[in-house]
Amino acid sequence: MTFEPKIIAFLCTWCSYTGADSAGVARLKSPANVRAIRVPCSGRVSPELVMRTFDQGADGVLVLGCHIGECHYDTGNHRAAKRLPILHTLMQYAGLEAERFRLDWVSASEGERFSRITTEFVEAVRSRGPVSWRIPPEHVLAMSRQMAAAEPCPYPETDCTGKTDAIRAKAKELLFSGAVACVIGYEVGPRGRTRPSFAYTEEDVERLVWNPEVTNNLTGYIPVKFRRSPIGPPEPQKPVAVVVKPCDCRAINVQLAENHYKREQIHVIGVTCDGLRGANGGLQARCATCQDRVPLTCLYERDESTWVGLGIGLNEKRTFHLGRAWHHAGRCIGCNECERACPMEIPISLLNRKLANEIEKAFGHRAGVTVAPSPIVTVLSGEYKEGT
Repeated sequence: MTFEPKIIAFLCTWCSYTGADSAGVARLKSPANVRAIRVPCSGRVSPELVMRTFDQGADGVLVLGCHIGECHYDTGNHRAAKRLPILHTLMQYAGLEAERFRLDWVSASEGERFSRITTEFVEAVRSRGPVSWRIPPEHVLAMSRQMAAAEPCPYPETDCTGKTDAIRAKAKELLFSGAVACVIGYEVGPRGRTRPSFAYTEEDVERLVWNPEVTNNLTGYIPVKFRRSPIGPPEPQKPVAVVVKPCDCRAINVQLAENHYKREQIHVIGVTCDGLRGANGGLQARCATCQDRVPLTCLYERDESTWVGLGIGLNEKRTFHLGRAWHHAGRCIGCNECERACPMEIPISLLNRKLANEIEKAFGHRAGVTVAPSPIVTVLSGEYKEGT
């Protein structure tokens, strides 16, 4: 019995959906496998929606929008043209065959083009059979090599006394001059573990330290400091200071680009870093490949969405991790805190590194190097050509 795939097609209401009507009026044949969903714009087809569609049983997903330059909303299809190819690469990396997901462009008058694209797509998916996430052996080998390359190296012993003294001195200067209301740094807790610390007084400052276990990325606390209380009128807030490692300071540029706070609201205390010590005494995996040893000279997490309905099935878990990786596309600075904190020791950073490489290759963008948003939320440059 011939396999008949379930194809979900998201069609722009202004162009491709009308193009489908044109195909019908011209009596051009289109596959009956295609279930069309009318959307205002191809830019509204979020990566999460595509992943959910596969999760719910689709064998293929087709997204058709207006040609570049003809979008009813000016740049909506620019967003689709930048986001969906990167998502395509991510899903391939996770084991979905390339032929099962396609982005293309159809105008209102191109009924013949609509018929041809849908026919080609259905035939390609039909030849693959029912959807099954398969990671090719060569991908497994490549991931194994990445994990092996991240094996801990010996930790270079360094004296941190000078850095601790310098941090305390700077913290006292900033606090006692009234330049900042708080200094976010590190301290050693009662159990001997290094943890985040918030210094408001001279006594607090004396607890600040720098050592090989300053693992936490403290920049995540900055937006929290500037959140307004829902009770009472808003009050003007003093700036805060934060101690950052070279790999962490790029997160500040990402936060500034996403308008979490203003540049004048923070004072950055950057500290050079030779790498951090892991639980086994060796150099942490992220430090073995890190190229950032000195904080950025000019330093200038948007997403707070919750995952609703998370189940325990494979599809739910896969969709969650792919969705999480997608939300960090163009924003992940490689601090690797997610993997360090994972109690199951899942190599989460593999997906993050894959997307970071794809973003840099496609757009020349490295998160946090400058105050710039992720390129997948900006418009296309003039060099873009359809089909590239």
